[in-house]
Amino acid sequence: MERKICLIGGFATDWIKYSDYEYKNDLEGNIYITPTEEATFSMYNPFDVAEDIIIDFLKVGNASRIYDENKSQDTLEIVKKLTMIFVKKYGLLGLISASTFNQNILGDNEILIIDKNYISIKEKNMNAEDYINLFIPFVGPDDIRLKYYKNSIDLVKAEDSPKFYGKRPIVMDLIFSKFYSERLEWIMEFAGMLSKHFKQLLVYRDSTNHLTDDVTILADAFKANKIGFTINQLDKTFISWEFDSLKTTIETIYAFAVTDKNILLSCCEHCGDFYIALSNREKYCSPACRNRSNVQKSRRRKKGEI
Repeated sequence: MERKICLIGGFATDWIKYSDYEYKNDLEGNIYITPTEEATFSMYNPFDVAEDIIIDFLKVGNASRIYDENKSQDTLEIVKKLTMIFVKKYGLLGLISASTFNQNILGDNEILIIDKNYISIKEKNMNAEDYINLFIPFVGPDDIRLKYYKNSIDLVKAEDSPKFYGKRPIVMDLIFSKFYSERLEWIMEFAGMLSKHFKQLLVYRDSTNHLTDDVTILADAFKANKIGFTINQLDKTFISWEFDSLKTTIETIYAFAVTDKNILLSCCEHCGDFYIALSNREKYCSPACRNRSNVQKSRRRKKGEI
């Protein structure tokens, strides 16, 4: 049996990643991740790498939780390293879109913020220009501008990056721009929540014999927003899912991973890494970890520790 997440339905979406990213500080000292000036873009389907993307993101989340507990510089460097590895492989999260009720923030005057967001905004609404500027802190005066027509609006960028011309919300043109940036703390906040959710899920998973009713895990934290779909027809009728952010894509993959009947998203009892198991009898991510664990147990038995 393959160690693949069973994604029921026509799951596919295009996402952009750049060949290189860097950390930059804005004038207030906030740490951002942004594509480098020389970076080139490529397009991929995150659902083609569903297993890798959820495991890599949980690694970021686990490190983020550890940093939240000790606030050490060494731990922060680990988080920064893991986050950069993730972003280079999969791109930024598209939080500018995922954090609002607005379908297309460009051209709106006011932004309605979702209740549970990861961009440190507690207000219910916000001026659109101020909101957008949070995600483009390093743009020059001529890098990006909005061009208004009678019944439409266009985003003009001083660069070569993807445009969708009405097929997707125009905010996607901004997200896929080389000028778009996201704060490290935002990514850490979301990744940390997902890691916390999975840790809590493991506790409940091990206690299923004691549960008398179903339990909603972290009901106030895990709540995917703005996932839409249409009904399409080709050789058969099917659901076509629509995602406006990598964040909601990750949430969807995670939800299918932890509810899959054929595989288990698990945490190695020896090294702590995340992996895909075929049953709850698999406790280790690899034969090497199983062997190391057995050696350690054997040594402890000889010492009378177990």
